Amino acid sequence: MKAIWLLAGLLFCLGAAAQSARFGSRMISLGDDVERVRDVAGAPETIDAVDPDNPALSVWTYHRKNRVIELWIADGKVVRVDDRKADAD
Repeated sequence: MKAIWLLAGLLFCLGAAAQSARFGSRMISLGDDVERVRDVAGAPETIDAVDPDNPALSVWTYHRKNRVIELWIADGKVVRVDDRKADAD
């Protein structure tokens, strides 16, 4: 359990992660639980386990217009939000 929070804290400190992401007129913020995420954002396009041996830490990915939003989930809570422009294909 401590390892999950340590990893989540390290990931949060790396880079300039956003503290929230907009889904229409509603927001997802750090600390929100997965029930709220699903209520606001719906089902993610993908859910990727950061460590396959420990599914308590995962990345939920959403594609909105020209944005990619990644929500890092640890123990059922949002611990990191990455919101960036989608790559042009």
